[in-house]
Amino acid sequence: MNSEILNPTSLHRTSRRFAEIVKRKRWLNDGDRILVAVSGGPDSVALLFLMMEIAPTWHLDILAFHLNHGLRGEESEGDAQFVRHLCRQLGLTLKEERAPLAKAHGLEGKGSIQEKARDVRYAAMRRVAENVGARKIALGHTADDQAETVLMWMLRGAGAAGLAGIPPTRSGLFIRPILDFRRSEILSYLRGKGLSFRSDSSNSNIRYFRNQIRHELLPTLQRLNPGIVRVLGRQADILREEELWFEEWTAETISRLGQFQGNGDIVLERDDVLALPLPLQRRVVRRLVCRLTGTHKAPSFTTVSDVLDRVVRGPSGSTLVVQGIRVERVYHTLRWSRESHHLADSMVFGGGSARVPAEGLEVSIPSIVSWPFTDQAIRVRVFHSQAGQPPGSLRTSPHRAWFDADRFTTPLRLRTWVPGDSFQPLGMQGHRKKLQDFYSDLKVPRSSRRRIPLLVAPEGILWVVGYRSDCRFSPTASTRNVLEVEIRCPQSRKERVG
Repeated sequence: MNSEILNPTSLHRTSRRFAEIVKRKRWLNDGDRILVAVSGGPDSVALLFLMMEIAPTWHLDILAFHLNHGLRGEESEGDAQFVRHLCRQLGLTLKEERAPLAKAHGLEGKGSIQEKARDVRYAAMRRVAENVGARKIALGHTADDQAETVLMWMLRGAGAAGLAGIPPTRSGLFIRPILDFRRSEILSYLRGKGLSFRSDSSNSNIRYFRNQIRHELLPTLQRLNPGIVRVLGRQADILREEELWFEEWTAETISRLGQFQGNGDIVLERDDVLALPLPLQRRVVRRLVCRLTGTHKAPSFTTVSDVLDRVVRGPSGSTLVVQGIRVERVYHTLRWSRESHHLADSMVFGGGSARVPAEGLEVSIPSIVSWPFTDQAIRVRVFHSQAGQPPGSLRTSPHRAWFDADRFTTPLRLRTWVPGDSFQPLGMQGHRKKLQDFYSDLKVPRSSRRRIPLLVAPEGILWVVGYRSDCRFSPTASTRNVLEVEIRCPQSRKERVG
């Protein structure tokens, strides 16, 4: 290690302010292992040396991390070589990874390649930090980066979350210790220490939106207000605190109003949502989508408005799929669910990928049949009843139904609903009812209807499983052979039929 560069007695003014910020924000604990992301550029090199300067006081164990995307060919390789040489000089352990981003990786035409690179980089840093036991990952974003980010989101029409800019900390793992420093301060620090760094040629490419802001818009604003970087940083701080408060309010609202289903779906009463202020309605929609996707990437303002206009304020049955999450109005309720829960609808008649053939599953007697769309095990058997004395307990329930086995023929099948299906529901004096109308009367969500199994004989539907049986096949006083159909818990699937 170069003791002259890292001599605590020659600390630069930037070094003292850096130490004060770290102490005030209480990001570090004595003896922490810290992973510092080093690209080779001025900001990350300065951050690495600033962290090294405070390391003796805090007894920090510093490790460096570098990821090479290979986006700039030989220039990228030069960056990696520079970081390796720097770490050898400092006696630091370097965790280096390669993650090339190119057409071969399917990233072309799928959003900004910079966004893809960032996602890959953050995932790699998390993985390395976990492997080496690093408590924090230090990133070299500056006040100028913050100002550019705020302006980018402002021009895109973002709300408070976007205008809050770059957070000083993220997920309790990432920290940005030089976010309060101007880029000019960082360059001055490097010159004062006689430190070299790499320059990224892509930072001068005006075709990138951020570079247009950096080289064209921000200098213009600085002529109007020399303190614009500080002003935008303060604005981000204010909006970040307000955004945290709004997010807590939104989370409390969802906790209070939401009905959390066992399959992960979330249901809210439509009137409860409509009674909320419009800004809170928007936040509830965004928060629920993020919650079910497990990401922080919220839907756009336009998408949220579509959900409110077309689903929340739309007719029953209205549906939109947002980032893989289905938002559906089901009569007086609003349901958020993962789209994967509804794939059964398209899989039933879906060729080679279907789990159930179009004609359904043949049901032998006796047997236990698995119905994959609802994760039910359905047990079928026949027993003999004494003529003239049918068991008084033969009453259909949501979990069990009985039928006169001599009133229908085989084979029996389990299949899903198709348009035109009808039956004569028990209790309706023999009146025929279309299954679609039956579901509507019971307010069964459209998204669930084609997952409900139907037990069908050649003569017609015996049972809408879990709902209602057909009166034509009900046991009577003269019934001798009774077909018993029972919905069993998943663990009963291993049971052997005797």
